Amino acid sequence: MAELETAAARQRSGSLTAPEWEEVRLAHADLRTLAAETTDPALRARLQLISDRLTAGRPAPVPNPLSPRELDVLAMVAVGCGNAEAARRLGLLPETVKSYLRNAMRKLGTHGRAETVVTARRLGFLP
Repeated sequence: MAELETAAARQRSGSLTAPEWEEVRLAHADLRTLAAETTDPALRARLQLISDRLTAGRPAPVPNPLSPRELDVLAMVAVGCGNAEAARRLGLLPETVKSYLRNAMRKLGTHGRAETVVTARRLGFLP
């Protein structure tokens, strides 16, 4: 927890290296996965709050139109997961992952996986 808070503070100050950024992104994806898997509402809320703190401090130029599940899928795509792997990690079917990804693309006005992730990062929706 302390390492994530330190990483979030360094992220806001712009002093993270590329490998450190990748660790933050992996931690973000893992936290979103754990939050989706847990049945304890209090723990789920806490995990989502920690996940959200990794993107805090980066003012979004527009309100976030993405649903929490669309963000979960994008977090998995952002760390290199294909649809099948994202589905396995999130406890979804691959077709459901495709649907969430399509919805995210439509909402962000993008046309591909990479473009969608880059746009979500640029807008501050993903670390």
